[in-house]
Amino acid sequence: MRRDRGSVATEMVLLTPLLIIMLMFVVHAGRAGQGVNQLKHAADQGARAASLVARPRMSSVAQRAVIQDLSTSGLSCVNPRVTTNYERSSLSSSVTVTVSCRTSNQGLLLLGARAVSMSARSTEVIDRYRAGG
Repeated sequence: MRRDRGSVATEMVLLTPLLIIMLMFVVHAGRAGQGVNQLKHAADQGARAASLVARPRMSSVAQRAVIQDLSTSGLSCVNPRVTTNYERSSLSSSVTVTVSCRTSNQGLLLLGARAVSMSARSTEVIDRYRAGG
């Protein structure tokens, strides 16, 4: 007796959409995780670049370093915003660079995934001998 004939095909027809949705969710979560890491790296690069120049040029140098790092890493940020904060204490000075943007959800429309807002911050001690004070 062969009563379960065709049951594998039926199971695959029922499970395939669920498996595809699960795979797309994994891709979405992976993109978000990788995007945060790339954004953190860009903030690190911006803070390091800003710590090596004089105070009036910090913002522009940090912006340029962040944009260059984001384009090199391939992260598709929509309207990246870079803010630079200069902090001075009695012992040292530091610069903090904050980068925020929204990532693309290209290829994930079936999930109903929206663009993810991300931000990263990095602080670097200012090199007083290279930055001119």
